[in-house]
Amino acid sequence: MQLGQIFSSIESWRKLSVVNLKPKIAYAIFKYTALVTAEAEVVEKQRTALIYEVTGTESGTEVKLGPGEPGWDLFVQGFNEILSQESDLKPIDMDMEEVVDALDGKDDVLSVSDLARLEVFFSTPAEPSPPTKLDEDGKPYIQAVENIREGA
Repeated sequence: MQLGQIFSSIESWRKLSVVNLKPKIAYAIFKYTALVTAEAEVVEKQRTALIYEVTGTESGTEVKLGPGEPGWDLFVQGFNEILSQESDLKPIDMDMEEVVDALDGKDDVLSVSDLARLEVFFSTPAEPSPPTKLDEDGKPYIQAVENIREGA
């Protein structure tokens, strides 16, 4: 899986982490969420370092970078490169169907979007995944990059 998939899934993992589940499932989710979070923290550090690099400022200095500002395009290009890197993180040894079954009957826990973001992390997906959405360059579309482009 790519770092972009990890980076864009953090909120979904947080939502799943606060749901009351059977102890065995809860413990597995807890342990795996820690691994995903550690990978996302590495991406965040790389993102921050890239911001300082493209703006020419020292680490720890307050800096603003957004669409149309000097260095923005270079940042987006560099961050896309970071997000497209493969991670060594292996899928959790659990079927997605187990999680879906455990969530059955619990209202407003995870959205369809959350489940789609999480599916790649499980050894056996619940259903076949649709083809990967590609961006204008033919690379996998990553929502986190789109959010950055929009200044979110």
